[in-house]
Amino acid sequence: MSDLTLYKLYRPQMRSGDLIEWGSATAIGSMIRLFTRKHVNHSSLLLNLDHFSGLKDRRFVLEALEHGVELNLLSKRLKEFKGWVYWSALKPEYNDRRDAIASWALNRVGTEYDYSSLFANMFGAVSQDAKDFFCSEYYHMALASEGILPGGKAARPGGFESFGVHEKAVRIF
Repeated sequence: MSDLTLYKLYRPQMRSGDLIEWGSATAIGSMIRLFTRKHVNHSSLLLNLDHFSGLKDRRFVLEALEHGVELNLLSKRLKEFKGWVYWSALKPEYNDRRDAIASWALNRVGTEYDYSSLFANMFGAVSQDAKDFFCSEYYHMALASEGILPGGKAARPGGFESFGVHEKAVRIF
């Protein structure tokens, strides 16, 4: 069983639209980090549904995984994960756009995974494609839908820090 102490410490501050990035201790994760030269290999969007009384202390992630975009309970993903995880809060000036970001992202649950762009991304940034997504492309387009990030080329995992729209990343696992 994994230690969720850091996650539980920061969980009350986590809000919809925040970035969760993962560094998996796997061969595939290592290969992705080798190509991107970053310390993480997967990106996901945080979803906070505190306005539902039964979900006060629950946080979810929306993420593009092998079977497409899906909703997962963050604590469950952390318990099963081998590696390290970071949370990057959106800066306060974007708070009024959090619900719209979450709505855009939720409306894409079930969208197929973008394998062709994932592999092409190893050789250079790829154009965003609204038909299907790889992980960081999905997060990037969610923020681009609200004008927070530019459209065009999809960011890679670990590449969001260059935009200056997040607070400093905090390790939560």
